[in-house]
Parts: sequence; structure tokens; C-alpha cells
Amino acid sequence: MEGHWLGAVAVNTVVSAAVVLGTVIAAMLVWGTDVSGGLLAALALPVGVATPVLFDPVSRTLWTAIDALMRPPQPSDFD
Repeated sequence: MEGHWLGAVAVNTVVSAAVVLGTVIAAMLVWGTDVSGGLLAALALPVGVATPVLFDPVSRTLWTAIDALMRPPQPSDFD
């Protein structure tokens, strides 16, 4: 179906953004609010690159499950 994976892309984007934000917040809790922007970038950049790549199969599976819950398969789908 055209556009089917758009939901998976959205799920992946939201989860990846949350993980990057969580990484920045954790760094600020550990080192305080006077932590340098360079250190935050050095921590967040690899997380921001790796998370979408590693989470992509999971987001596609999750979106397929959500789609199956919203539109249950009908017998005519298997003809």
C-alpha cells in the first residue's frame, strides 16, 4: 500500500527524538547544567544517528501491529 510505512517513520522519529532528549537530560543530571554544549553534542550525535537505524525494524513491526489492530484482516484480503 502506498504510504503504509509513513506511520513507521513517524514512530521511529518520535522514539529517536525521545531517546536523544533523554540522553541530553541524563547528561545534564550527571554533570549539572553547566555542562558544555560540545559534550552534549558529542553524546547526543552518536545516539541520534544510531537510534533511528537500530530502531527501524522495531518501528516497522510496531506500525504493522498497530495497522492490523486498526484494520483487522478480512477474508477477502487473502483471495
